[in-house]
Amino acid sequence: MAAIGLLAAGGCAQQPRTDAGHCQLSATNNVERLFLEVSEKLEDPLCHYSYPDYRQQLVAAAKGSPGAENEARFAALLRESIDLGVISTRQGQEVFSQYFDPEFYAVKSEPRSSCTSLRERSELEVAMRRELEYKREGMLEILGDEERFRQAQHYFQDLNLVFDAVDAACTRST
Repeated sequence: MAAIGLLAAGGCAQQPRTDAGHCQLSATNNVERLFLEVSEKLEDPLCHYSYPDYRQQLVAAAKGSPGAENEARFAALLRESIDLGVISTRQGQEVFSQYFDPEFYAVKSEPRSSCTSLRERSELEVAMRRELEYKREGMLEILGDEERFRQAQHYFQDLNLVFDAVDAACTRST
């Protein structure tokens, strides 16, 4: 009878948790602690659906404690999320680039000197403006890196000049 009780208790320990609060993060603004907590929660496949909420909480906490170390924290979490199958490699690269790379992910795969690429110019400009806002959030508010954000702003302006030049060249050739 004791063996049955032990097996039953062991079986219960193996069951996944399904209570509503299991995947919730604690109410802390300690960035390092929050990153560790997210990492632990993502080990449980039932918590994968909480990833977007986790990311929002991490961004909010990191804004309250800006510093260069936040970039490494986000990079490590993105790599771990990719390894766990929470997000794809492309999604991880996109998120990291949107927040921390001065270049614009929205146009990395677009031919910038092609008349055909101008057909999507308005969509590209909207995506670039949105990404510039992510970069402001990531570079200024999360990292506290004004110089890198200025690079992103200059890159944004340069891309618009390239689009204008291509537009002018394509208009003349038609």
